[in-house]
Amino acid sequence: MKVCNGKEMRQIDEAAIQKIGIPGIVLMENAVLSVVKEIKKDLQNISKPNVVIFCGQGNNGGDGLGVARHLHNSGMDVTVIFIGDPLLLKEDSRTNFNIVDKLQIPKIILNNESFIDDHIVNLIEKSDLIVDAIFGTGLSKPVSGIFNDLVNLINFYGEYILSIDIPSGIDSETGAILGNAVKAHKTVTLALPKSGLYLYPGTEYIGELVIADIGIPKEVIDFAQLKMNVLREEEVSSFIPPRFPRSNKGTYGRVQVIAGSKGMTGAAALTCKGAFKIGAGLVSLGVPKSINDVLEEKLTEVITIPIREEDGKLCRESFDDIKPCLDKATVIAAGPGIGQGPQIIEFMERLIKHARIPLVIDADGINAIAKKIDMLRNLKVPVVLTPHPGEMGRLMNKSTEEVLANPIDTVREFCHKWNVILVLKDAKTIVGDPDGQIYINMTGNPGMATAGSGDVLTGIIAGLIGQNLNPYKAAVLGTFLHGKAGDLAAAELGQHGMLAGDICNYVPKAIKLYYQSN
Repeated sequence: MKVCNGKEMRQIDEAAIQKIGIPGIVLMENAVLSVVKEIKKDLQNISKPNVVIFCGQGNNGGDGLGVARHLHNSGMDVTVIFIGDPLLLKEDSRTNFNIVDKLQIPKIILNNESFIDDHIVNLIEKSDLIVDAIFGTGLSKPVSGIFNDLVNLINFYGEYILSIDIPSGIDSETGAILGNAVKAHKTVTLALPKSGLYLYPGTEYIGELVIADIGIPKEVIDFAQLKMNVLREEEVSSFIPPRFPRSNKGTYGRVQVIAGSKGMTGAAALTCKGAFKIGAGLVSLGVPKSINDVLEEKLTEVITIPIREEDGKLCRESFDDIKPCLDKATVIAAGPGIGQGPQIIEFMERLIKHARIPLVIDADGINAIAKKIDMLRNLKVPVVLTPHPGEMGRLMNKSTEEVLANPIDTVREFCHKWNVILVLKDAKTIVGDPDGQIYINMTGNPGMATAGSGDVLTGIIAGLIGQNLNPYKAAVLGTFLHGKAGDLAAAELGQHGMLAGDICNYVPKAIKLYYQSN
């Protein structure tokens, strides 16, 4: 499903009006009817509801004014609180304002110098529903003055709040809170979801999300060539690699894992299990020889390859030992638990330079790259990096806060500069490719914030690539199924005390939900 930001949505609206010839007032009326439908659903058990509608002087306010007309016609007690100058309303919004005026729907007009008296407070306090149509997606500066005061009152007294398009105060692209924001119980977003609805902290303010069709033709949306996406459940089955009646372990890929060090055997084990649980045919593990026996016991199905080491970690000579195995593999997963140090950096540099099959790199592998970023120049194979925000910051010499402030632009910038696929792990993981495509992942839960969860994801993505899935699709699908497995585990076990191994064990059940055999 395509996702946009406020600027892109305005361009799509303009194209529908100017190129297709759909009048703007028609699109606005379609939006109004979609919002009214949700309001009537929410208020169906109240005989004569009191509704207060806050309208700004933009198109979002025009939507709110149209909603006021329909609710008034339905017999509800409606009051409009308009903030701004009615003379500045554009044509379609002014039409709805004039209708409200002629119908004598009660309205209060405020400006930035107005005083919020007890009457307004009482209206808010006694309302059954508040409609937030103040800013929409057009806001670009912090909420202040009377707007800030009204947002505070709405949030404090509002029994039920419905926002049109996006809660006022949220940046439509980044999800940032611009000073203050309405905390809605439901958000009816128009035509397409906006990325800010899915990203923290804004996503915590939207309540239930409803995506309303307002009649913009598919051709207009396709022509916009939007590059942000959300993977919907109904789309997942088309991503899953098939299983064939006549096949063998080689059919489903040979995953070469390079992971683990003394004290970090779990990282290696979880990566291997993730690859197997997603359907890989064969998994081999290159591991420092001093911990080989431990992992042989942990991993019955995995082929272990003891390689030279220094003090329980990989060293520069380790690559010479593992190199012959790479020719037999379909994909390499490297980095979990390998430790840090100059020899790890050299090992990763040699691995990237000589790889002739796709690479999935996580954890300490990413930390090594961050110390010598130029090893990513002139890549000969697809490379998938799976950093968390702290690792992402190290890769880009940014703070974690800077990364989280605008994760989509961060991912796009890095993917384009270094020609890699990136999985920026967070509560809402962002997956990007060098062409600027973005997927915002919607699965997962706080129970997955546990040691080893990322190792499982590394194995899952590698296992999907091993099954001949395009590396970017593998990153998108792997992230989705990893989160879904976590959701299934949480549903049965609860979020507290959930382990990475639990996530791993639910991966087959997650696939089973979506897989459709031919």
